[in-house]
Amino acid sequence: MSSHVKSPAEQAAQRVARAAGDAPAHERLASALRGLIDDGILRPGDPLPGDAALVAATGLARGTVRQAVAALRAEGLVQTRQGARTTVLARPRLQPFSELVSFTAWARQAGAEPGARVVELVRRPADPATAEPLQLADGALAWTLTRVRLLDGVPVMVERAAYPEPIGDLLVGADLEHGSVYDTLAARGVEVASGHHRISAVGADPGTAALLNLRPGEPLLRQARTVFGPDGAPLEHSVDDWRGDAIALDAVNSAQGNRLARRPRG
Repeated sequence: MSSHVKSPAEQAAQRVARAAGDAPAHERLASALRGLIDDGILRPGDPLPGDAALVAATGLARGTVRQAVAALRAEGLVQTRQGARTTVLARPRLQPFSELVSFTAWARQAGAEPGARVVELVRRPADPATAEPLQLADGALAWTLTRVRLLDGVPVMVERAAYPEPIGDLLVGADLEHGSVYDTLAARGVEVASGHHRISAVGADPGTAALLNLRPGEPLLRQARTVFGPDGAPLEHSVDDWRGDAIALDAVNSAQGNRLARRPRG
C-alpha cells in the first residue's frame, strides 16, 4: 500500500492545527510556512503553495492567507513577481561590520562558495581619491586591484582596491582568484587590525554594469572601506559595488550599542 505524501499546503495546515495559543490565524499560518522553510521542506527557488491550495487545506479565508504570505514577503523569505508564483528566497547570511573579515572568509562562514575573477592588478600613480585615504604623496605609486567577486559562481560585487606600493608588491604572483588578500598579506607578515566603512547607494556605471550583468543605472550598494595595520598606517582602500538585488543591510540597536551587518539576498 502506497502512503500519501502530504503537499506543503497540507503540511502547513497540520502545523496551523497544532499551533497553540491565541495568536491570530494569519500569524499561525505564517509561522507554519516559516517552519517549512526552516526545515528545508520548502527550499530556495521552490514555489510557495498558492492561495487556493492554502485556503483548501487550512479552511482559512483568502484574506487571512494573503496576510500570512505578505508577512513572509516583508521578512524577505519569499518574493512575488508579476505574473509568476511566489517563490522561496535563500535565507540571509549575516556578517557584522564590527568584524573585519575578508569576502572569502565571510562567504565560507555562511556556507557559500567564494570566487573571484581578476580584471587587473596594475601599478600606477594614485589618483586623489586613492592617495588621500592611503596617506600618499601626490603622484606616489600604488597598486590597484579590480576583481569581480562571486557567490556560488554568481557575480555579486565589483571590488576596486588600492594598496601602497610596498603592500601591493606582496600581492604580485598571489592566487587572487581563489584566495584572500588578507590571508595573503598575513602569510607575508602584514597584520590587518581595523577598518572604516562608509555605505552609500549608487547607480551602476556602464563598466560596472557589464561586469555584473546589469543594465547601466541599476541600483548598487557601495561599501567604501579603508583598512589599517596595528600602527594605524593605511594598508588598503577599497570601493566595493554590490548588486542591489544581492545584498542588504541589517541593523540591530539596543541601549548598549548597535550592530550593522550585511547579508546577501536570495
